[in-house]
Amino acid sequence: MIGTMTEPEDDPRHAAAGAACTARLRMEPLSAAHAPRLFPLLADPRLYTYVPDAARASVDLLAERFDELARGAPADAGERWLNWVLVRRDNDEAIGTLQATVEPDARAGIGYVLVSAAWGQGFATEACRWLVAELARRHAVREVLASVDVRNHKSIAVLERVGFERMAMHAAELRGEATTDYVYRMLCAP
Repeated sequence: MIGTMTEPEDDPRHAAAGAACTARLRMEPLSAAHAPRLFPLLADPRLYTYVPDAARASVDLLAERFDELARGAPADAGERWLNWVLVRRDNDEAIGTLQATVEPDARAGIGYVLVSAAWGQGFATEACRWLVAELARRHAVREVLASVDVRNHKSIAVLERVGFERMAMHAAELRGEATTDYVYRMLCAP
């Protein structure tokens, strides 16, 4: 089994509420309260080499961002934002974040950030496998997409291990620099 819910959630407005677990990870719904714990870990500039984001300058700014994400997409956006903090079950260490944007057409885009100390241990693969199953099971998603900078070999390897297939390549921009992204797709069984 890829992952199981430990606390069912009945309120569709807060679909990410309640924690879920895999063999080694607990996915906790993201909240502003996670900011002090994650701030020093997310300050590592290596995390932002290939993603259009940057470390927040203070715990308060990170808490504001987490609060915004936890509130979810604006009501008129027609999409749902799902965000979790990844926590190791063996030592209760937070090791990153996991995100999905669910569209009304049964598609979702995903993203993840893992702290460098957790790289190369299979945590991103485990989390993404859980996320794909969660999106299909609880949110009726039929197609999951991910976009990744062609230079981000670690993330490309994660997506391919999970079962995503490269379907396109397109021009992108990262902090004013012309780059190229691959678009990956995974179809979920109905």
